[in-house]
This record gives sequence, structure tokens and C-alpha cells, in this order.
Amino acid sequence: MIVIDGLTLELADVAAVADGEDVTLAPEAVVRMDESRKSAEATALQRPVYGRSTGVGANRAVSLMEADGGDTHGLKLLRSHAVDAGKPLDRRTVRAMLVVRLSQLAAGGSGINPAIADALAELINSDAVPEVREFGGIGTADLQALAGTALTMLGERPPLGGDEASVRLTGWATADALPFISSSALTIGQAVLSHQKLSTLLGNAASVSALSFIAMSGNPEALSPPVAAAVDTSAVADAAHALHAMIQGSGQPARIQDPYCLRTLPQVFGSQTEELKALGTLLSRLVTAGNENPLVHGSPSDGSNDVAHHGLFQMTNLARRVDALQLAIGAACATHLRRIDLLCDPKYTGLHPFLAEDGSGQSGLMMLEYVAAAAVGRIRANAQPVSLQTVVLSLGAEEDASFASVATARLESTADALATVAAVELVCASRALRLQGRRPEEFSSPRLRAMMQAGFTLPSDVGDRDLRGDLEQAIELIRASH
Repeated sequence: MIVIDGLTLELADVAAVADGEDVTLAPEAVVRMDESRKSAEATALQRPVYGRSTGVGANRAVSLMEADGGDTHGLKLLRSHAVDAGKPLDRRTVRAMLVVRLSQLAAGGSGINPAIADALAELINSDAVPEVREFGGIGTADLQALAGTALTMLGERPPLGGDEASVRLTGWATADALPFISSSALTIGQAVLSHQKLSTLLGNAASVSALSFIAMSGNPEALSPPVAAAVDTSAVADAAHALHAMIQGSGQPARIQDPYCLRTLPQVFGSQTEELKALGTLLSRLVTAGNENPLVHGSPSDGSNDVAHHGLFQMTNLARRVDALQLAIGAACATHLRRIDLLCDPKYTGLHPFLAEDGSGQSGLMMLEYVAAAAVGRIRANAQPVSLQTVVLSLGAEEDASFASVATARLESTADALATVAAVELVCASRALRLQGRRPEEFSSPRLRAMMQAGFTLPSDVGDRDLRGDLEQAIELIRASH
């Protein structure tokens, strides 16, 4: 059971809820939301409040009381904003969106009725998740996804399984419509899941690169403490220390100076780790940040009630952080492919070409390099910066967009492709080490031994055969914690 208090939420907890963990609202969060609701109500009596007493977008100057009395506008807003298109997102991604939105509401800046948050928690726990499709958000709030969620809570759209009856609401006040949907919870949730996946993948990929380094008798001087002391960032230094610890005692180097794919390992993995950490820091803030528009602040107890209309919902920082991580991963692909290539080269391993059974022309692992190159093509395409995009919408009232939603969707695709690339390298490095007669117990590094032992669970048959099963097993090993 994950407690949602609106103040702290670990990224791992978002992933846990995505995987099926239940949630509960902390009592203090309910009190905070109720105070925010009272403050918003008091402010709306004093001046116009966007979405509460006015229309939205280009209709922001329209008074709801003059238009229809305001009684039905909330339902109309939810229904009109719920349109999306494309492929349905997986249940895990949708659950991540729901828990992020619940955490943001618990922060107390929306002015929403706490009963809505209670119903959202019930929706998560019942696993009656809404169907959300891929096209809708443009990085300025996931209005469509959350409006569709509201319609599911109202019983107007069927959920994807779960206990439908337990989460149905009987109505939705106008004052609670915009406060519920004005959030980038889907975009943030997607980014969190990809961040957690990449945290494991990049660590395992670094360990696999150490296996490749050993299989090709790399020169450890490039990873040595003097080199680590001279680098430009602490992340690169940390990577150098970690890699040096893994390859300790691996034998004599074959060359005075290695190819870049071995010599620059600290820069490659250090830069990726640095960008991953920066993204994680931002996401840790966003999952509890009440970037509500309008943002309700002040307190009914001292009469300081007010709201602030703003643009914090535009996820420009998130788009740029994801772009930076994508670029770091994309730039590293050249070295991944080169290590795979050199592992198949007798000059670097002392083995048969393509790590085949013999030198009679067998193809061995030849085609795995093609698979890795195809996955790299996907990664490099995804690395094209999304944050340069923009669009003008709603009769010119909204003249910019971050498209962070596109960036986070691409990041998930990159993570899946990277798992394939690293898995190909694992198959190649493990076969090379096995053919060289190396054993996990030779090495003192627990991290290296764990990855080597994982690689040695792959089939030992080196004859030409169908390698799909080997690669699928290797992908699972790359995705797992060791």
C-alpha cells in the first residue's frame, strides 16, 4: 500500500502502483485539499477564476454564469475534452498517470473537492482503469487523457476491466472539472516508468561493456584512478571508478591504446548517468508539484485566499531533459555497435570470425549485429530533439507547446530498443568469454560476476542455429536487476 500525502512520492513507488500496488490518501492530504477547495470558492466570489467561473482556452473571457448558469459546464467540459486517437496505451502506463495525478491533487493547489481524489484512489485500487489512447496531449497538460478518466469515473465510458461499479460517481461539479484535467500526469507518468527502466538498463549495459572489455583484453589505463581524477564531471569519474573495479585482475592488455569503444567507456556511461540523474531529480519534483492552473494559494483561516493564473503546466523543462537523455543514449550507440563488431573479429578475441564454431564459413553471431543496428536506428531517430517543436492552437490563445508528451513516448521506445542492443552485446561477450575459457569466479567484482553468470545461462551451443531464443533470454537478463 503506497501512501499518497502530496509531499513525497518516490519514483519507484509510481512504478510499484503501475505494477498493481494499491494506494491510500493520507488524512493530512485530504485536509489540505479541503482547505484549498474553500480558498478557491472564496476567491471565485471576489474575481473571475479561469475554468471555475469562466470558459477555457479562447473562451476564457466567457462568464459561465451568463452562458448557462454554470451548472452543467463541468460535464460539458469533460465530454468535449475527452477525445483522443491512436493505439490504446498499456494498463501500466495508465496506472502511472492515475497515481501521479492523485499525488498532485494531494499537494493541495487545485481547489478540487477531496471526494474526487477519493474516487480516483478507488479507481486505482479497483484496477478499473480508463482506456487512454496515444494521440491527444501536446505537452501543455494531458487534458484528453484525464477528461476521459473522468468520464470513466462517471460511468460514461467503460473501464478496461476491474470493478466498474465501485468507482462510479453520480455527478461532477463545474468547479471540479478543470482542476481535475489541468495536469501533465500522463506525460510525467510515462517519463517515470521509462526513467526507472533505464536506471536498470544503463547499469546492466555498463556491466556488459566490462565483459566486452575483458573479452578483448582492453587496457585498464583508460579507466584508472589518475584518469578519473582528470575528468570534467563527477559522473564520468564515478563511471571510471566503477568500470575499473569490474575489470580488475582481468589479465594483460593486448594494446597500448584501445579503440574508442573501449577507451571512452567512462565518458559514454558517465554522460548517460548524468542525464538520467537530472531527469530523475526533475521528475521527483513533478510527481508532487501542484502545477495547477489556476494555482490556489492562501488560506481561508486568515482571509488570504487567492489564485494565480500561470503557465507552469507547459512541460518545457521535461521535454529538454528527455531530449538531453535521448541524445546521450543515441550518441553512445556508435560504441555499442563497434564493440559488437570487434567481438566478432578474430584480431580482438583470438576466436573464429563471428564467434562461430569453426573457420569453415559458419555465420555464428553475424546476424545479431544487424539486429542491433536496426534497434540503433530507432534510438537515433528518437534522439531528434522534440523540444524544438511548437504549435499555435485555440484561436491563437495558446501559441506554444513543449511536446513533452512526444518526448516521453519516444523515451519508452528508446528504452526497449536499448535493451535489444545491450542484449546483443551480452550474447556476443558471453560467448567470447566462454570460448576463451574464462569463468565468473576469476573476478572479484560482485557486479561483474553477476552479469557474467547471467550471460553464462545463455545456451552454450555455438553451432549455427536459430538465435531468437538466445536473444529473447538476453533481453530479459538485461532488463532484470542483478
